[in-house]
Amino acid sequence: MATMISAISAENSGEAIKKLLAVIVEHAGGDFVNIQGAQTQYGLPAHVLLNHPKHGSTLALRLDQNFGTAAIRNRLAACDSRDSS
Repeated sequence: MATMISAISAENSGEAIKKLLAVIVEHAGGDFVNIQGAQTQYGLPAHVLLNHPKHGSTLALRLDQNFGTAAIRNRLAACDSRDSS
């Protein structure tokens, strides 16, 4: 991550949130890709997209359901177990 945002304001709130999510994903062992915004017209929530560092698989986690390092690690482990069988 090249630069960190030191303050959240109306001008940079989206980027600050994206940076924070990237730090969480990277802390849990994934490679942050982006945020897929909510599709309210279809009733779909926002997702955080991340790549598995070993397999390169792109994974998604719902942002509105228990998002955090444990959920990311569980998702990475599920990908590991699926690929090893």
